[in-house]
Amino acid sequence: MSRLPIVFAVVLALAPALAEEPQVMPDQLTFGYEDEGKVDASPAGCEAFVKENIDWPEPEMSNAIKDVCGARRRHVEAYAAIQESYKALAKQIGGDNRLDTAAAVASFEAMVKACIDHKSNVTTGGHNIMIDVIPHDIAARCLDMGRVMLDEETSWLTTDLEKRVHFSP
Repeated sequence: MSRLPIVFAVVLALAPALAEEPQVMPDQLTFGYEDEGKVDASPAGCEAFVKENIDWPEPEMSNAIKDVCGARRRHVEAYAAIQESYKALAKQIGGDNRLDTAAAVASFEAMVKACIDHKSNVTTGGHNIMIDVIPHDIAARCLDMGRVMLDEETSWLTTDLEKRVHFSP
């Protein structure tokens, strides 16, 4: 009889955990950096930024607009690419209830954000148009790094089990 209260207490303590549904993977990644997903890589947006920040003669002004647009475009393309890679990984692991996919996604998002923060903290930020180019190039590089990691994981998960058993990092 004395064990019954202990068993009852353990069941009550575990009930919330047992009742919890596993967290599902979000539809897309969110890293939490400034202006995430809102980069204006249009020629008009690039030109507006450049003309607001510098007044150079031609052809330097046109080259500056091209440089700003190039950095912004690299950022936008890297953001889209990592989202596509994430969708491919989610297709492989999203339904596996043995995995803590929500925690994996949160860790991955934090890793990419930490890359952006790290690289931002080891740059002076530049001047003139580089105050726009540098942050976009940093974001693009970190997003690309993350995309490669997702692509490698997806590739590894889609190979035969026999090949995975012999995997070595």
